[in-house]
Amino acid sequence: MVNKATNMQNMITKESIFTALMILMEKKNFKEISITEITNKAGVSRMAFYRNYNIKEDIITTYIDELFKEYSKEVIQKENLDNYENLRLYFSYFREHEKLISNLINSNLINILLEKCIESFYELSQRILCKNSLLPEQHKFWIEYMAGGLYNVLIEWAKNGMKQSDDYMAKTISEFINK
Repeated sequence: MVNKATNMQNMITKESIFTALMILMEKKNFKEISITEITNKAGVSRMAFYRNYNIKEDIITTYIDELFKEYSKEVIQKENLDNYENLRLYFSYFREHEKLISNLINSNLINILLEKCIESFYELSQRILCKNSLLPEQHKFWIEYMAGGLYNVLIEWAKNGMKQSDDYMAKTISEFINK
């Protein structure tokens, strides 16, 4: 049985590795960064890296999975959110992770975010009663459409420095949805 101290140590190790990778990605292309550089910067052993990840990309996918879990948890807790509030929450979460998005864009890894966005929206839609009465196949296409659109808006917003407020972005996109 894994105890609380071990879980806490794993969380600290993962956070250290992720932070080290983000710092290194600000200076180098992702493909040029070695696992040794990551572990040295994080102050952890290679064994600690391999206990938690198989490859470098796993650092990013694990972090994004956790990000979407937090987002989904908040959406579920506030289950009666309208489109505007859901969108404000979405843009707010990603504003907090602007450096991650910037690093993914600069390293041509942003497709990882799209894949995780689609997965998360699909899982979230399964947990919350959707207001539309779509057939399963239509529902899948709807998720792809919504995730793709939000992803593209997010990337464009990030490329332009996230100058608009979360409220502005939520209001604008909710107006598009309601037309």
